[in-house]
Amino acid sequence: MTLQHFSRKFPAALLPGILLIGLLCGCATRKATTAPLPQQPAATSPSTATIGPQWTEVFTPFPAADITAVGSVFWICGANAMIASSSDGGSTWNLRHQMHDGKVLLHIAFVNEKVGNAAGKGGILLSTRDGGKTWKQQNAGDDVLAFSFADAKNGIAIIGPEGDVNRFAQPGYWNQSLPKDGIVKLTHDGGEHWEEIPPLRSEESKPFSRVLDVAALNSSHYLMLRNEGTTEDAFFVTQDAGKSWKIIHQRNDATNREFARRVFVHDGEYWAFGQQLLNRQDHGGGMARMTRRSKDGETWTPGIDPVSDVGGCNAQGCYMWDGAVEILYGDHQQYWALPQDGSLSDKWAIAENRACTIDTTVECGPASAVERPPQALRNLPRSVGRPQKTTSVSADDCLACFVKTIRLDPGRDWQGRVVVSFMVDSNGAVKDLSADGAPPGPLGALIEDQVQHWRFKAVGTTATAQQRRVPIDVKCVEAPDVPTMDGCQLLPGK
Repeated sequence: MTLQHFSRKFPAALLPGILLIGLLCGCATRKATTAPLPQQPAATSPSTATIGPQWTEVFTPFPAADITAVGSVFWICGANAMIASSSDGGSTWNLRHQMHDGKVLLHIAFVNEKVGNAAGKGGILLSTRDGGKTWKQQNAGDDVLAFSFADAKNGIAIIGPEGDVNRFAQPGYWNQSLPKDGIVKLTHDGGEHWEEIPPLRSEESKPFSRVLDVAALNSSHYLMLRNEGTTEDAFFVTQDAGKSWKIIHQRNDATNREFARRVFVHDGEYWAFGQQLLNRQDHGGGMARMTRRSKDGETWTPGIDPVSDVGGCNAQGCYMWDGAVEILYGDHQQYWALPQDGSLSDKWAIAENRACTIDTTVECGPASAVERPPQALRNLPRSVGRPQKTTSVSADDCLACFVKTIRLDPGRDWQGRVVVSFMVDSNGAVKDLSADGAPPGPLGALIEDQVQHWRFKAVGTTATAQQRRVPIDVKCVEAPDVPTMDGCQLLPGK
């Protein structure tokens, strides 16, 4: 891929800013509630579906931490309690809320086109009841690690210190909902007050000390997916608004064993996604994907079993592989075909016939309903491999430090180490940035542009800026047989 070809995706004037870093921390725990599926266009065969060759980077008012869609509108959230929406397929974004020196919003979800919530660091919770025109601020006391609302008043959340904010789950894996040490609380007044659930004192419940996920079905029915460790996950369900809880063990017999990992609410039912161990009687058997559905959390029936390992699940479906999303809600398989250039991440949303994803920046492209998923990119040259996704740079005080593949042909194969030096200002922003060791040309500037959008924890307005030096290992390859795979892979240096 030449620089001229590269510029066809990004105008030359935007070259210095093509890879803005997204505020991605903590979003693996995002909870999308009962937002309805977008209306699909008539299904077409994969042979006739016209998919744009690449995603298009779009300008947003701030780096996005999370994305969702309800009806025909996309919503994103991020730092300084900022929320923005797009009603034209992601082409333009309108800022709907912000606060100077506000907390970071990590999750956003809508119950319907009028009722929505966003939450994140420091217990911040913003709620709208008029479709995002106005937002009411409340505080849950500590970081909101996950939440689910059944309506404008009734919700459930995991609240507590987040821990390692750099933990990042790649697409393609079920285990995105990692065990959390927070406390589960309920609200019945839209988040103004939160009450802890009664202690789980029975001997049966004591081993399930950590929470994977939560879901609110209605004002009286709630669910927790709790974890025992490596042995078992179990559903804890209530039908009396949290006064009492019943443990529902997943199947675990001589033949099969089930592990639900995520739970959502869709069309008045709980939906659980996970894995199952089959044919245990045959000396271990094998793993397979699993979908289960329930009207009350106690009786579960099989749903659509995914055709492949999937991840990035939300209330619209799951990421299958680059360019393919499977809709797992319903009675038969449905798919969305999206552009395949390595940009689709596990943070995505679809509104009508458009899709947007957070892959450091927000990128949007066409989405077509198809009878079968588009073919996965396979059998690529060994030296190229699959499209590289965003990678986290380890830093204890970093809210978002990510590097990703740069789709740029340097003119030859090249590998080496680039050391970026910068100052962290008192508000957590990067300044006085330079990159040492990059080859001549635009590569160094593009790496700097990624680092420029890293965000660290703010330490107060009177603090002194801190000096940092971070190594980044770079490997650039040319792939004449697969032009879309040309690029420079960036990985955190050891």
